[in-house]
Amino acid sequence: MAMRGFDRALWLVILGLLATIAGVAVYKAQPLLNPRPVLSAPLDPACDLRLGPCAARFPGGGELTFEILPSTLPVLAPLTLRVEAKGLEAHAAEVDFAGVDMNMGFNRVSLTAVGGGRFEGGGMLPTCVRDRMDWEAKVLLQGPAGLLAAPFRFQTTRQPQ
Repeated sequence: MAMRGFDRALWLVILGLLATIAGVAVYKAQPLLNPRPVLSAPLDPACDLRLGPCAARFPGGGELTFEILPSTLPVLAPLTLRVEAKGLEAHAAEVDFAGVDMNMGFNRVSLTAVGGGRFEGGGMLPTCVRDRMDWEAKVLLQGPAGLLAAPFRFQTTRQPQ
């Protein structure tokens, strides 16, 4: 009988240790999943990525231009993502897609530097149960000063099957 109590206590200690390790891992991974920018550009509500590239201007100077092709912004289809940094030094770029009012999971794409402050890459938007989905694409530029972020909002519509 005493052995069963010991086994149960041992399992509780092991489970407690595993939960602690998992908690520490999540805590340590937060900066990777949700990096804090040193500078953010304001959201431009007049931006319409369906009409072409949009620009974001940073306080203190510099801007970036963001474009998604095709401009119809289809879901579950390959997209070409283009970023151009002007007046900003950047050695890496990523685009983080997030649902504005619905958690759509982690969806971040690393872009490839193509020279002259330009970055390109491919991505894909997941489908949603809603017919219309509001998205925010946050362009993340990594440079010598740290991480710069610029948000761009757009909508997608699910096409009937």
